[in-house]
This record gives sequence, C-alpha cells and structure tokens, in this order.
Amino acid sequence: MKKILWIMLILIGFFWIIGKCSEENNTIITDKRSYESSWRQATNKELFTISKLMVKNSITGCGEYHIKEIENGEYIIACTRDGKNWKYYVAWPNIDEIYLASVDMEKKLKPPY
Repeated sequence: MKKILWIMLILIGFFWIIGKCSEENNTIITDKRSYESSWRQATNKELFTISKLMVKNSITGCGEYHIKEIENGEYIIACTRDGKNWKYYVAWPNIDEIYLASVDMEKKLKPPY
C-alpha cells in the first residue's frame, strides 16, 4: 500500500513539473516579426478587454501601456508606471490568460519609447 502511495506521489510531482515547464514556455514568443513590429496604442475595445484581464489577474502599476498584436487575439503588452521602467506581458484575452513575459523574451523587446 505504501509503495502505491509513493508511486502516485511521484507521478503527481512529475506531471506538476511538466505543467510548470510548459507554462513558462508559453510566455516565449519565437516569431521574429513580433519583436520587430511597432508598438501601438490599444483601441478602445482592446483597452477595455486588456484592462479587464489585468484587473482580474491583479496586475497593477500599468498607468500606461502599448501593445503589439501577434495574431488575432494574442498580444504582447508593454506596461509602465513612470515611462522609464517597463514590464512586458503576453496576453490571450479570448481565453482569459495573461503571463509575465520570460526573461529571454524581455531581452528581445525594445520599449515603446
């Protein structure tokens, strides 16, 4: 009985680690065009949708943000509170998901100004 319990715990741990690794990879965008395209202001609809997503996920300090739409409904967001220090997020409003961009991705992104 103890042996079965240990096997189950090991399997749960294994799948948890796999899930965490795949979550981190979701915030890395490899399409070179995503980094080269220009930042822009969000439309009113995008502003409402992205702001709602940020509030839902307790993301604060975004007094100003600019976006790049990667694909239909997938965005890179540059967020600042002071116009100098930027945080980057990857957002999928259609599925209610937003993640802080990976360090590798952040290194490739240039601030909007």
